[in-house]
Amino acid sequence: MHATSPLRPIAVAALIFGGSSCHLIPDIPDPLNIAEAKARNLEQLHADSGTYSYNATLLGDFGYIIESITGRDRRSNLSKSPVANPAKETMVNLIELMDSRPESSGAGDLQVQWCARLCASDPSALVRERAALGLGEVGAWAGFRAIRVAPQGVAYATPEEIGAALEGLLRGLRLRREGGDDGASLKSACLDARSLYLNVEGAWRLLSAATSLREQANDDEDKAELLTLSRHLRLRLVEEGLLSSLSDSSDLVRAAGLRSMVRLVGPQAMTGLLSQPMPGWSDTVILGLVDLVAEYGLPDEGVPVNVRGMCLRSILGWAVDHPAARVRTRSMLALQRAVPEGPRSLREEDWHRWGQSVGAWPSSSS
Repeated sequence: MHATSPLRPIAVAALIFGGSSCHLIPDIPDPLNIAEAKARNLEQLHADSGTYSYNATLLGDFGYIIESITGRDRRSNLSKSPVANPAKETMVNLIELMDSRPESSGAGDLQVQWCARLCASDPSALVRERAALGLGEVGAWAGFRAIRVAPQGVAYATPEEIGAALEGLLRGLRLRREGGDDGASLKSACLDARSLYLNVEGAWRLLSAATSLREQANDDEDKAELLTLSRHLRLRLVEEGLLSSLSDSSDLVRAAGLRSMVRLVGPQAMTGLLSQPMPGWSDTVILGLVDLVAEYGLPDEGVPVNVRGMCLRSILGWAVDHPAARVRTRSMLALQRAVPEGPRSLREEDWHRWGQSVGAWPSSSS
């Protein structure tokens, strides 16, 4: 006889609430991985300032379904429990959130929001590193192509300006519903919102509102306007998250931010750093750079010859002179990708001779 298969969580929910309530259960893939549940737990694990909460009410996917179906208010019906290691719980929920397909049930917006927020303020460098890598994943879905340089003197939008933008969106949608407007008010409000220079918190608030309002809008044109706004806000969150990671105090986070930047923008994002390396770079940062060159190559198109030459000299210097063997070895692997006509070698002296032969390495260094 075959053993009886255990009931899947959705089937259990169906039995609990009866056949007449089955239509209330969301269409969720099995095994369960509900993005909203992970985002809810991440919210519980963090204070508004970004610091950790050591008392929280954490739910699994099935618990989240029960809470959603019954309409229970977790703050009044569920007691918080001590969380011994909120960094670990944050990492688990972030990884599971990133396992969701971004196009499914609003998961992409939640991924963008939480990766940007965690990059900017999470106390754990390991969490910030994973969030920075996550920006590369979800940024590709969001269509991120480049970091825009903010005009000099431009300040982040104030809470009052963000509040006014929210009021404009609500007013535009209300006027449309009441028949007193042809959609011009909502379109104008969306343009006003897009003109704001937003930090993570501001972009988060407006994206949450735009997503909710899009679900409530009845007119296709209104939905399209709000979707355009949402796309803009996603890119802003990716941008802010990347900027946070690239200026992070942790070498691990900076290396992860650079990897995501190269993934989204292309290998040309490396040339600025490689052509003018900063003194005192740690092995972690150097390894991150040379590993990216080994993976993507060193770009030719759009890169001046002298800049490319400076990049090669930097890598050659690490390959021949760096005190750490792993840095020298991986720099030589990067050179093999960047200059396939060079020696297919992991010997420093071979690359030293090659550098001298092409004029990239000064003879006085021998």
